[in-house]
Amino acid sequence: MGLHNCYTGGMRTMDTTALPEGRLRIAWRKRRLPIIAAAVVAALLAYAGASLVVAESLTKPYRRPLASSPADFDLAYEDVIFPSTGDRIELRGWFVPAADSDRVVLIVHGRNSNRAGDDGQYVPHAATLVAHGYNALLFDLRGHGESGGVRYTLGTAEQRDVLGGVAYLKSRGFAPERMGFWSHSMGAATVLLASAVSPEVRTIVADSSFARLEDLLDRELPRASGLPGFFNPPILFFARTLFGADAAIANPLDVVAGLPPDSLFVIHGEADGLIPVDHARRIAAAAGPAVYDLWIVPGARHDRVSAAVPKQYETRVLAFFDEKLR
Repeated sequence: MGLHNCYTGGMRTMDTTALPEGRLRIAWRKRRLPIIAAAVVAALLAYAGASLVVAESLTKPYRRPLASSPADFDLAYEDVIFPSTGDRIELRGWFVPAADSDRVVLIVHGRNSNRAGDDGQYVPHAATLVAHGYNALLFDLRGHGESGGVRYTLGTAEQRDVLGGVAYLKSRGFAPERMGFWSHSMGAATVLLASAVSPEVRTIVADSSFARLEDLLDRELPRASGLPGFFNPPILFFARTLFGADAAIANPLDVVAGLPPDSLFVIHGEADGLIPVDHARRIAAAAGPAVYDLWIVPGARHDRVSAAVPKQYETRVLAFFDEKLR
């Protein structure tokens, strides 16, 4: 049957039932293709948009207020300001002097923390250092505490902050061979990465560091974002291209073999729910003869070995610095 006209209420309409079956399928296919294309575009935009939101959040730190200060422990100290190396971001910190000492330890905090520590736990570390004849420098990494910057890069750009701290101490007359680093979590990874950039970064306590950032994010991003793992590639792409956080190069595992013999003390809590203890073992295996000691503490959580076994922690860290900076 061919095409014919029919009239409904005076309006002329097309009777599609009169189309041949093949032409009917073609007509529906033509209508369906734009709908499918629009759905695909919408899905891709949602995929990219959600990934961008997570990347933005991933690189934007929480500025935690300082929970303590050296004054709480009756310590003399100076408020100090110095620039990061290269991009010259203003970094703020405390210099805590020890009388007649040429030794100094930089305390380097982790992500979303600051120079004092989440609950002020790093200031007692400074007090311990001073009591045993070490000057101490505690400072806020970029985007944290009172320092400048609005982003962090999970260790990539923060290396410049560590090197800025070294340059500042050199300007005060401290020799690099008399400097130690007491570093935590992302700060520990940052110090390890900086050791590959500058031979002046050595004598390192690395507490709760990750070994390879991409391995950690493969596990943590889906848990933190609630998004499936196939969102990871665009999240990391946006973090790298828009915010400077290149997970592919933030890998302490790849650089620790270059440290001097017995210059690295690796500490990790066996119950660490953020950075699994396997990261510490992998760092130690890669570092080889650079490892002074690998200390795994049963029951200790992320960056909380000092809370789990405070006296032992203090004794072992001081013994390391005493031997290497004597």
